[in-house]
Amino acid sequence: MSTRLIRPDEEAASLRQVDWRHLWTKGVRALLFDLDNTLCLWRTGAFPRATLVLLRRLQSQGFKIAVLTNARLPRNSPVRATLAEMGVVLIEGAKKPLPFGFQQALHALGVKRSEAAVIGDQLLTDVLGGKLAGLYTVLVPPLSPQEARRTKVNRVLERLLGRRV
Repeated sequence: MSTRLIRPDEEAASLRQVDWRHLWTKGVRALLFDLDNTLCLWRTGAFPRATLVLLRRLQSQGFKIAVLTNARLPRNSPVRATLAEMGVVLIEGAKKPLPFGFQQALHALGVKRSEAAVIGDQLLTDVLGGKLAGLYTVLVPPLSPQEARRTKVNRVLERLLGRRV
């Protein structure tokens, strides 16, 4: 695997420190977020208040937003309800790093690849998937060390590839 496929275009110290103005200036109009450990803690079932404030602010600035997750959320999930209420596209079972979920999000938002950025906490799903789909990528640190077993394996591989978290 070419290292350029797992090298993010940008890194930020936290979700709140992503340079959203810079992305807008680059022509980015759609933000494709990872869910677990990027927007909310793994298996929490709810968004932190600060995340909701950020998402609403980004929408008010003109960004279209989608959330992609490899998980399947329960029908009565507060996360599902909140995203629907906000008009945010939710792509479940995205099968990241395959590009299909990203392409589905682009289609749902009505934007071209050149107008979208992926924001996530994993090199081997979010960054690799975004790169395979031809998207701009922004890597942020995970919110917590609490993760699925599969993600913990990915973290070991990320460290072997040189990532420091």
